[in-house]
Amino acid sequence: MSIHDPSRAADAPPRSLLLMAGLVLLVQGLSIFAPMAVLGGAIQWPDSLDFPPSQMLPLLREQLDAVRLGYGLYLGYSLLFLVTGVVTVRLAARPGPLGTLALIAIGAAAASALARAIGILRWLTGSVVLADAHAAPGLSAEGRAAIETMQAAINAWGGAIGETLGVAAFAAIWAIAAGLVILRDRQLPAWAGLTGLIAGVLVALPALELFGIAPPVSIVLSTTGIQLWFMALGLLFLWRALRRPA
Repeated sequence: MSIHDPSRAADAPPRSLLLMAGLVLLVQGLSIFAPMAVLGGAIQWPDSLDFPPSQMLPLLREQLDAVRLGYGLYLGYSLLFLVTGVVTVRLAARPGPLGTLALIAIGAAAASALARAIGILRWLTGSVVLADAHAAPGLSAEGRAAIETMQAAINAWGGAIGETLGVAAFAAIWAIAAGLVILRDRQLPAWAGLTGLIAGVLVALPALELFGIAPPVSIVLSTTGIQLWFMALGLLFLWRALRRPA
């Protein structure tokens, strides 16, 4: 079909949608570095995720303002993932109603955003309360040990939801489903679909922890892979938008 075919031009996504998608994906790809910089400097994140409660609770209380800023930025980044997931699938799929695979991808993006938000909130709510209680004057050794046990449980529970399910499992389902939609519907180049499948497999590896298997890559490395895919798609959408008349 010729690139000048009127029917194809009518079905093509509007320039404004391409511009919006490109900017959203670039912001999604780059915005992870803001919380990483804030939290990395304040509490040695992401290593601090594995700190024992006896070390983490005093550090959390000492760096509370930075923790709130860093995890607040991380929360915004995580919720933006839903927008990223929906707009990418819409541009990857053929015009018209979305099929089952596309809807699975959007559902996984929504589940990922929710799970990430729950995982992040453990550091902005329950952990802050426990950090204050841990620092109370006159607290007995038994009381301090009980608080540390509660913090360990909250961190394990929140980490399983936020990092293992949200950042790894559900994000991987979205990336793989979106990659398959790209390859099937051919609205985007094949390389975009293939790299999406690779990013999905890479980001899924930390979820092996749910089955007691040590992942071969860290969650930071796996997340970096999908961030690069976001930026590549963002540049692709912007390039297509700039080539299209207003």
